[in-house]
Amino acid sequence: MAGRTALVSGADPGLQRALAGRLAVDGLALADDLGERLDALVHVVAVPPPAPFVGADAGRWSASVMGELTPAFRAVRAAAPALRRSPSGRLVLVGAGWFPADRADGTAAAAVHGALVALTKTLARDLGPDGVTVNQVVVDPASPADASGVAAAVSYLCSPAAGATTGQLVTVGRGGPLRP
Repeated sequence: MAGRTALVSGADPGLQRALAGRLAVDGLALADDLGERLDALVHVVAVPPPAPFVGADAGRWSASVMGELTPAFRAVRAAAPALRRSPSGRLVLVGAGWFPADRADGTAAAAVHGALVALTKTLARDLGPDGVTVNQVVVDPASPADASGVAAAVSYLCSPAAGATTGQLVTVGRGGPLRP
């Protein structure tokens, strides 16, 4: 993967360091910002804290959801032109998939990560004709994988070997129920 550039962004600085370290070992140059050249964007989306839906303050609930989705949207939107120019653009989102839907008081988290699943699928369709693959690494917040496992999955999805893998959710960790 030498000669390629990656940007790692998002909500978890520790995980971001692990991801950036693995991509650097793989030979990707790490970007500090969205420059003219970008071959891979990896964006980590946090899980909002559990909170009841019934009786919740609507503004606070909405702010919790949008506080996680908006940075992801902005990062993807800003990176898309450079990824489309890359001969092998890669977009990898790191999130919780459908796991929050199984948790008590998880409506905000389920809204965020359900939207992230839909974003992964639709961006794969929308950016695919330009040669950009879009995938998601899913980590169950109740039994998270260690950072090296997440980094290994991200590494694969950013690699040339994953050029035909797009629109997929790759679950790491101890597993759990299978979802669409």
